[in-house]
Amino acid sequence: MIAIVTDSSVGYSAAEIADRGIVSVVPLNYSIGGKNFEEQAADKNGAFLPSMRGVPCKTAQPALDHFLQAFSSLTAKGCEVICIVLSSSLSGTYSSAKFAAAQTGGRIAVIDSRTIGAGMHLLVDEAVNLVKAGVPFERAVEMLEALKNKIGIVFTVETLDNLVAGGRLNTTKAKATLNNRPVFDLHAKIFFKSNARGARERLEEMLAEIPANARRMFVCRCGEGTDVTALTELLKAHHPNVYIHQRVLGPVLSIHVGEGAFGVAYVIKN
Repeated sequence: MIAIVTDSSVGYSAAEIADRGIVSVVPLNYSIGGKNFEEQAADKNGAFLPSMRGVPCKTAQPALDHFLQAFSSLTAKGCEVICIVLSSSLSGTYSSAKFAAAQTGGRIAVIDSRTIGAGMHLLVDEAVNLVKAGVPFERAVEMLEALKNKIGIVFTVETLDNLVAGGRLNTTKAKATLNNRPVFDLHAKIFFKSNARGARERLEEMLAEIPANARRMFVCRCGEGTDVTALTELLKAHHPNVYIHQRVLGPVLSIHVGEGAFGVAYVIKN
């Protein structure tokens, strides 16, 4: 049997984890005002956003022991393991998982997803489908390695403070002023695309970054109160045959993008 291990940035709810059955989720770590936490399933983190306002917040990769325990438990049961983790350009999680896999032994493939959050959700869902369809281990890994390059994220933020504080912003061109907001792509790492003037231009700039042959999408937002109605309606008008899922970011990604951020994760057709 093939088992799947991923990290908590995938954003699954407890029910989604249970429904998939073969997925084990390793928690990422974060701190708020000096207090340390492990990120849980999407519906188990409580009201974390208010406590983040005005205090220092940090994130950290999962404890190595979590990967060691997950891998050891699964291989002891005779499982082959596909481990899908967030982009190695943004986190040391991939290195930790690779090290744990080498220490554990057995058939463990660690995949650098080159994405985060809902992009991971798309990739892990595909992995689940491949396993349920009976695709052999090596072929499933090969297909996922190819598929990850067809997943992208476009997003925007209200402030650059969080990206700067987390060391994820590598340009001085991005601006977040009274009238301007930056638009970014994420493919392995964050790429600045443009500064959009006004709400409508921002949405149109984001829409322009989404390929016409997208087949599945997630609209994601930081904070329940972040209004993505206009973005969702625009996407429906341009992609009428694509079901658009809605997601609220968990604490780890919220720390990096800040309240009010929103974006779209998509996967294109083969």
